[in-house]
Amino acid sequence: MIHAILLYLAMQVATESASQHEQAGLAALQAGQRETAVAEYEKATELDPKDAQGFFGLGMAHIQSKDYGEAISPLKKALELDPGLAAAHQPLGYALLAQGYATEAVAQFEAANDRAGLGIAQLEVGDLPNAVQNLQAAAAAQPNDPDLMYYLARATGLFSRQLYDVLISSFPDSPRANQALAENYAALRQSQPAVEHYQAALRERPDLPGVHLALGQVYAGASLWKQAEEEFRAEAKLQPGNAEAAYRLGSALLQDGNAHEARLELQRADRLQPDMPETLYSLGKANSQEGSYAAAEKAWKRVIELEKTGDLASQSHFGLAGIYRKQGKAADAAREMKAFEESHQKEKTP
Repeated sequence: MIHAILLYLAMQVATESASQHEQAGLAALQAGQRETAVAEYEKATELDPKDAQGFFGLGMAHIQSKDYGEAISPLKKALELDPGLAAAHQPLGYALLAQGYATEAVAQFEAANDRAGLGIAQLEVGDLPNAVQNLQAAAAAQPNDPDLMYYLARATGLFSRQLYDVLISSFPDSPRANQALAENYAALRQSQPAVEHYQAALRERPDLPGVHLALGQVYAGASLWKQAEEEFRAEAKLQPGNAEAAYRLGSALLQDGNAHEARLELQRADRLQPDMPETLYSLGKANSQEGSYAAAEKAWKRVIELEKTGDLASQSHFGLAGIYRKQGKAADAAREMKAFEESHQKEKTP
């Protein structure tokens, strides 16, 4: 009887002492004293090895020290002692993820209902569809988190590549597969195979949206303006409400010396999607070439309002200087030329 009482009293003393060390550990954590926190929680778990909170605190102290490998064991022990300790799932998930145990981390993030961590872990294990879904939800909730933006961009890029690979391998001769291959070659600036695959896609489906536009851009990149104009015109006919098709057609016509028709297409592009600097700059050029200086001035001034700096603003200043010289407005021409030179100098300065 006396032995049992003594044992009970000893256990009470140990528990009280463990609790004191837990409190000291928590105070050290809150004060940012990581080494002290680890030491206090280690003493607490030694005195009471069945206290889940002590192990949880030890794991959190290691995480605060960014010692993720050391955090895993006490956090697992805390959940083993108290499976209902929900607060331990999320830090254990991140500790596992930091050490490369992404598969184990998935279950912890699911238990914690942490869609950000879950999406990252799913990305690492290759579950791309679910990774994209969870990371999109997390990024919508935290739109200014650069880490989430990075992981979402990586996940969507890999998922997109995976889908393209499936498309090309499963339907190798389909118009969409040819379109996908053409896009890959165009991105690598390999214009000849890009043209061949775009043309292959169009032979089977001449009304496939976007393909004439993309093929035209390949021709434009090679300064083949007649061919580019033909493709942009085909796209504009297929999609009369597509502002980019109208802009590209106008730009190609302008490059080919047809300022009048270029101006009409660029005006249409501006109506479809107002205040696009690229459209306005080209519209200014078309108006200037046709002698419509007031319209050119209006377009270029709007570019400068929208862009303020950069190549388009710089070239707009240069264009304004040219039309002011033609109109005999020497002071205005000098002002715009000075603005062009200053802007041009800024662009050249690293």
